[in-house]
Amino acid sequence: MTAKPAGNTPASSRFYALASRVEAATTAAELGFTACNDTRLLVDYRQAALVALPAARPPRLVAHSGLADVDPNTPYALWLSGVTKAILARCAELPAGARVLPLSPEMLDADLAAGWSEWFPAHVWVLPLSGPGQSIGALLFLGRDEPWPNQLTSDGEEFALLQMAGLYGYAWWSLVARPTRVQRWWRAATSGRRLRYILAGVLVVLLLPVREYTLVPAEIISLHSQVIASPREGVIRRMVVLPNAPVKAGQVLAEMDDTTLRNKLAVAQAELATASVEMHQAAQQAIESQNAKADLGMAEGKLHEREVDVASLTREVAKLEVRAPADGVFVYSDPDDWAGRPVQTGERIGLLADPHTLGVRAWAPVGEPTNLEGGAPMTVFLKTAPLSPVDARLEYAGYAPVEAPNGVASYVLRGTVDGSHEAARIGLQGTARVSGHWSVLGYLLLRRPLATVRAWAGV
Repeated sequence: MTAKPAGNTPASSRFYALASRVEAATTAAELGFTACNDTRLLVDYRQAALVALPAARPPRLVAHSGLADVDPNTPYALWLSGVTKAILARCAELPAGARVLPLSPEMLDADLAAGWSEWFPAHVWVLPLSGPGQSIGALLFLGRDEPWPNQLTSDGEEFALLQMAGLYGYAWWSLVARPTRVQRWWRAATSGRRLRYILAGVLVVLLLPVREYTLVPAEIISLHSQVIASPREGVIRRMVVLPNAPVKAGQVLAEMDDTTLRNKLAVAQAELATASVEMHQAAQQAIESQNAKADLGMAEGKLHEREVDVASLTREVAKLEVRAPADGVFVYSDPDDWAGRPVQTGERIGLLADPHTLGVRAWAPVGEPTNLEGGAPMTVFLKTAPLSPVDARLEYAGYAPVEAPNGVASYVLRGTVDGSHEAARIGLQGTARVSGHWSVLGYLLLRRPLATVRAWAGV
């Protein structure tokens, strides 16, 4: 509901009542509604419109009398935007004491003037709403059928309207165009000599000498390790040693299922015993009968065959226990993953690693500018001990890229750990920093954008 001026109330009282409403506005929409509807406390009019002047964008209708919301894309709003463009220069030339522009169709071009009778009443005032810097942030259009006065008196309602326009302008600047603290600091910092000092400081920082580096995923490995493979085809019954456990030479690491082989060995041993008895009988018969000497040779051959079978199966049964060939640490996955798992001859079960010769294995993505030269310094930050970095030295880098554990095409890097580190243990993972040549900080920060621009431009 719009306010109406009270004829018996002094203009000053109405001015302060309207000023209190302006002060209570917390958003630009509330201020626009007050300017278009509650200005009737001061003067009477038929139509009011508020057009904002955003920076680098065309004028935009933001409020209108009698409407809670406006559409800036209607024909009326677009026509009003064109009128604002046409008179904006004249509004900027108005004196600061009485910033009001009596608008008439003669001030517009033929196309805009043709729509006057459709969109505007006969008499229209345009009030520029400016902030502290006298920059115009919006235009308030007030139209009515009665003429506006040609001269203003200090006690008249129209003079109070001009004062209220100044209050509207400051409130609009405070809600819409007032710079934030960061913006004010930036303007102060970039004014005068300060800008030169800032640019000089930035240039000095960009020219600071730094060493190039690349961060790549890495893990601790042993430089001397042996592959523990399955000695024969079969099924893993159980893993005797836990993962990453120290073992001695000859210690049993894993046991394979022996049911079939032991049954075959038992049968072979029974056949060996039978062949031994037959051999003994044939020897006795050969003493008594000359014809039985031929059967003695066959019995000896059969006994020898059974002895070979038993010896062969005995060796196969011995292979069912996978033993450590030397001292070290047995590295493999979860024991539950191997129990009952069928394996082929030579299939890898785990690694027997030497814990005293530690190294680093890393994966450098193909797109990373990594120093792949031998002897490059490496620093490994383990996930379990990020505050205790491990120093290492790059030994070599793979020639052909492979798929890293994270699925990225990478070069395999191998390095040697310098000295002894209590935090380092085989299997620990982390991030390795591979250091390169000395350069400036600006190049280090801009090398990726430069590489992208160069690949895009083809230079």
